[in-house]
Amino acid sequence: MVLVFKKAHRQSANDFYFGEQELQASMKVSSANFANNVSLVVGIVYTDLHEVLLTDQPIRDKTGKERYLDSRIIAVAMDPKPEALQENVILKFRNLRADEGEKKCVFWSSFSESSDGYSERGCHVVKSKKHFPDTVCSCNHLTHFAVLVDYNGSPKLTEKDTTILEIITYVGLSLSTTGILLTLIAYYFLTDVDQPLSQIRLNLSVAIGAGQIIFLAGINSTRDTTACVAVAALTQYFLMAAFCWMLIEAIYLYLLVVKVYNITEKMHMFHVISWGLPIIMVGISLSIAAGKEEIQSYTSDKYCWLSSADNLIWIFIAFVAFIEGLNISILVRVIKEMTKLVQPIEEANHIQQIRLGVRTCLVMFPLLGVTWLFGLFLPLHKAFAYIFTIFNSTQGFLIFALHCLRNSQIRERLKRKMNTIFPATVDHGKKTSKIDPNDAGDMWAVELQSFNE
Repeated sequence: MVLVFKKAHRQSANDFYFGEQELQASMKVSSANFANNVSLVVGIVYTDLHEVLLTDQPIRDKTGKERYLDSRIIAVAMDPKPEALQENVILKFRNLRADEGEKKCVFWSSFSESSDGYSERGCHVVKSKKHFPDTVCSCNHLTHFAVLVDYNGSPKLTEKDTTILEIITYVGLSLSTTGILLTLIAYYFLTDVDQPLSQIRLNLSVAIGAGQIIFLAGINSTRDTTACVAVAALTQYFLMAAFCWMLIEAIYLYLLVVKVYNITEKMHMFHVISWGLPIIMVGISLSIAAGKEEIQSYTSDKYCWLSSADNLIWIFIAFVAFIEGLNISILVRVIKEMTKLVQPIEEANHIQQIRLGVRTCLVMFPLLGVTWLFGLFLPLHKAFAYIFTIFNSTQGFLIFALHCLRNSQIRERLKRKMNTIFPATVDHGKKTSKIDPNDAGDMWAVELQSFNE
């Protein structure tokens, strides 16, 4: 334990600073907090207490979440004790753990406020970065302080898990961008691009493809602040635009199946909303980051993506959850109407309706982004991290496989195109007049039947 006393008064204009490099902790008390006459300031750094409290053992709060002690303990006191500090006490702690968990500035409040005895009331993190070995805290009162690392109740991923997930991400996104490129080619050359659904699929593919390419190219550009913020902002923009187009896709299917309403004249409005609304959302996120701290607080420490430390990630999560809630509601209504179209000959054939509903769900899930909801289950088990990564990193590939390769009408048009180019090598087949069972769930097949070359 290291103990320092100092007599000071407000007129001296000298702040109380205590801390040495070898102590791995420091504190600063502004002279604005001193009494007009004389104040006695006491600073204590407990050099060994953190070992007694077992930094390798979890501290459980009242919700059961695990938190670990991540610093030495500092105590600050003044006599006479001020009723309220004019300026916050600044505390700097050397991190004892190299974990990626969220740092929390806390003080000992006894068990009256929390089951583990620690409270964040009146304290907040000023600075905590991945490549920065210290955590800086600001607190509006005097007592015993420390830093806890909080895993937010999420299962801790091992280094092996992280490596595997990174490999899955890069392989999946490579497949996805390839699938998106092929989807763009298929819909541009094999469908009527003036039709609403064709425009929706093309815009959706552009948004997903652009977001994934930017993510792949710049996700690790953390050393260049400007580039990292640009990558995160563009990724957020294109992903939000993609979700807007997913919602437009759901609305179109609803109007096509339930209301039987032509939305061609509404497409201009859909373009404005889907490409314009994300600009506003990204602008809000950047403004909040710049207002709280510097603009680099917009991104996380490990990747060029939205920071969770300042809760900016919740803007994106709330946006996605809202849209996916609408998409699921619409999909349920569409499936209900589609199954009504299948009239079983016998009572036993009701299973046909169930199969159609299940197939429709599986086909439409990637297109409407429903698989992103697996992210909400990440705190439950690390298996959801694998499920979430696999499905969402391959979203573009799944869209191509389910809505291009399996679509009999697109295959038929491709055959006729190839027959025109290579008449000697491609058989003259008859135009398909019925929808292939593989097209169930993709209403694009219904529309293609009415198109003429």
